[in-house]
Amino acid sequence: MLVIGFGAVSLIVLAASIWNSHRQGERMHRQLDAVEAAESEVRRLLDELPEAVLLVDADHVVRSTNAAALGLFDLSRSDLVTSSLLEHTDGDEQVQLAAAIQRAFEGDEVEPIQIEVLGGATRRVVVEASFHLPRHSPVFDQERRLVVRLRDVSEREQQSRALDQARRRFHQAFQSAPTGMALVRLDDGRIVDANQSLAEMLRRDVNELVGCTLREFTHPDDVRAAQSHRARLELGIVDSFRIDQRYRRRDGEFIWARTRVSTTEDDGVMLAITHIEDVTEQRRAAEQLRYAARHDELTGLPNRAYLMHLLEDRLATAEIDSVVVLFVDLDQFKVVNDSLGHEAGDQLIQIVSDRLKSALREDDVLARFGGDEFIVVLTGEPLDVADRLRRAIHPPVVLGEHELFVTASIGYSSNHEAGMSPNDLLRDADAAMYRAKARGRDCVEAFEVGGHETGVQALRTAGELRHGIERGEIVPYFQPIVDLESGRVLGYEVLARWLHPERGLLPPSEFLPLAEETGLLVGLGAQMLFDSLAQLAQWRASGHRFANCTVSVNVGTRQLVDPNFYDTVTDALAQTGIDADSLWLEITETALLADVKAATVALRELRSLGLHLSVDDFGTGYSSLTYLKRFPVEAIKVDRSFVAGLGIEQEDSTIVEAVVRLGQSLGLHVVAEGIESPLQLSRLRELGCDRGQGYLFGRPRPAALVEAERAGV
Repeated sequence: MLVIGFGAVSLIVLAASIWNSHRQGERMHRQLDAVEAAESEVRRLLDELPEAVLLVDADHVVRSTNAAALGLFDLSRSDLVTSSLLEHTDGDEQVQLAAAIQRAFEGDEVEPIQIEVLGGATRRVVVEASFHLPRHSPVFDQERRLVVRLRDVSEREQQSRALDQARRRFHQAFQSAPTGMALVRLDDGRIVDANQSLAEMLRRDVNELVGCTLREFTHPDDVRAAQSHRARLELGIVDSFRIDQRYRRRDGEFIWARTRVSTTEDDGVMLAITHIEDVTEQRRAAEQLRYAARHDELTGLPNRAYLMHLLEDRLATAEIDSVVVLFVDLDQFKVVNDSLGHEAGDQLIQIVSDRLKSALREDDVLARFGGDEFIVVLTGEPLDVADRLRRAIHPPVVLGEHELFVTASIGYSSNHEAGMSPNDLLRDADAAMYRAKARGRDCVEAFEVGGHETGVQALRTAGELRHGIERGEIVPYFQPIVDLESGRVLGYEVLARWLHPERGLLPPSEFLPLAEETGLLVGLGAQMLFDSLAQLAQWRASGHRFANCTVSVNVGTRQLVDPNFYDTVTDALAQTGIDADSLWLEITETALLADVKAATVALRELRSLGLHLSVDDFGTGYSSLTYLKRFPVEAIKVDRSFVAGLGIEQEDSTIVEAVVRLGQSLGLHVVAEGIESPLQLSRLRELGCDRGQGYLFGRPRPAALVEAERAGV
């Protein structure tokens, strides 16, 4: 047996130990080389990452980093490594970062946080920091390290902030918009949000609107009208549309709103941005403009423009004589305007228009043609309608302290020929109306072929009349007024005649109505008054036997209400030297009743001069007995139409007798006009009528013939 000594064993052990140590060293070197290679590979991989990665110890010190982190902080590796990570942020975010690192080292699960780090001297970078604590530490370093990843989210944050800002601005604009706005889901039509303006517009709370559909507040007719627009929007054919529709308020009233709808998307949900602008007042104003364009402002009746459009439509398809037009013209309307003012004239027009409307049938159309002219468009028989219109106008009209008796002249025509225009139809009706005026007013006349020539003649006559007055062609004729018992001439009524240079001698009926309608009567009447008094002064200066007679001058309605008429009379008396006791003014009953109060005042002023007043054509007006006592008159003249049937027609005889008895009971002189036969004279004497005039005693004569006739008596 081989026996080895202790020393040899020791050497062997030592040798073995050295050998083992050598082998372990080699193995360690191989491991270190592997670790270094692994670390190098890890570092290379980390450097290639786009995100910043740092190893941080529990004291927040950076132990290692990758290239992205160096770029993020704009630092070298030596400056970044061994620095505190907290140094690269500040304020509350520094506290937030420290707390997150501490919690991560304590083993808590830490959600990523968003902080702002310093990227160099001036640059600030928004990063999302996430934290990971490995379970095992590196081989040669038992100190634990925290992996901190920093992802640059500056651009995303900028976009997010921009989006948030845009949303805030939209929300601010949405809520503060003066027009109503609503966000509506396209899929179910429900309101996601609504602003205060819309809530106020509909008189509801915002909370009441959210969750509802706009259809619930929309007029049913408008819902149907908007369906096609909404379908095109939902199908993507259009991206917006506009429509006017009605929305129901809380009180049940509907408002008109201009609705503009466009689409947008929010978090994947398609929304309709709905702008709702209240246009109720705009539509009302537009409707008022349309109404004003077609209606008369004073009466509310259709105006001339609407009338012409209506006639054009009807005539386009009308059969012959199926369209009838009545031309209604108020008699002596200008007198009201001249005496009482345009405000009173407007009131009268309003009252008359209401009366005319009340007398018409539902299908008849009444329009104001202008001034005091009205047009009625109807179908069927016009005479009954025209008569109703006349009777509707007749009742007295009270304007303040004034009571007026109004009449109208009416002419009518139809589309008696094919192809007639509205102007043709109105021209014919106007010509018929003129004939009614010429007949004495307050009557109805139908158009006759050639009637418009009469109208043209009237216009020409009006121009000639003006020149005739200027040239003194209108001269006074004198008809005697006699005492019926003795036959003695008491005075002369002055009657105007026109010595027309082409048409010869024209009676009053040919020009006086025209003079009154055209406003020439005031000047003409003043001239006749002066010429009559001047002629009487000439007779007195010449010593004629009849020079002490009186003269009676007719006064028209326009003259009586003329504020200058009193001065006209006093000037004429003063210039001619004739005493007022020699002058009689004859006023027609129609003129007296046109405005009872104004007539009463005017007559009292005139009577105060000492002249005399009589009522002409008595019995032809309205309410004669009621108002006769109010006027300071001294005589009444029985109209020739009643005297003509005296002793022949029982009715006429009864009327004349009643007038004579009335005059006697009131202490008035009674003058019978139109005496032409001895039978009439005899009957008047029996009745006790004291005065008369007519062809039986003498026709109207110029001054020269009067002088010659009286000289031969």
